[in-house]
Amino acid sequence: MFLDSVGIILRKSSSSNNKIVILDKIQGKIECITNTPSFSTGSLITYNIGQQRSIPFINDSTLIYMPLSLAQIDILFFHHVLELIYYFSPMGSCAKEVFDLLAFLYATSLNTITNQFKKLFLLKLLTSMGSIPEHNETRTPSITQLNSMNIRQLHAITINATHEKELDRWLWYCVWQHPYVNEFKTVHFLSRNRTL
Repeated sequence: MFLDSVGIILRKSSSSNNKIVILDKIQGKIECITNTPSFSTGSLITYNIGQQRSIPFINDSTLIYMPLSLAQIDILFFHHVLELIYYFSPMGSCAKEVFDLLAFLYATSLNTITNQFKKLFLLKLLTSMGSIPEHNETRTPSITQLNSMNIRQLHAITINATHEKELDRWLWYCVWQHPYVNEFKTVHFLSRNRTL
């Protein structure tokens, strides 16, 4: 049994109120059963986790943080981030970098979250999960440079329209090459925020 684990709820099952998918800071993405189904998607919780008939079971869960202000500012972006993590990270994957990125987003001042920040954050998120577009023309020197920057620098970065279009194309190809893209519910975030 893991005591005092910490994780973020990525998805709640539509078929069972007690089945959830969590991004656990240590164990990565896990599907588990809980006895407290009331926490919403995106909630940061602590819990104890054990096995019950080979299925992870969490109990003694406590809400630490619910990113309500982030959801109020841009609920589509917030759910897009959670959806990308759900689909792009394999079960049981080591997720410390992904967890830390999400924790960084939760701690970011809402005044500094611009459309460019969101796109740069998605670039960092997707590459941290090992996803890059298969099309070589999307892998430009500017994308490589943007991806090499420290996440804490995202607030200070302003990119020109040409580089932002390259970033839009990179994100678009990356997401559309996923085999389950037709199941995504938030992919229109990318089309709504494209640079013209």
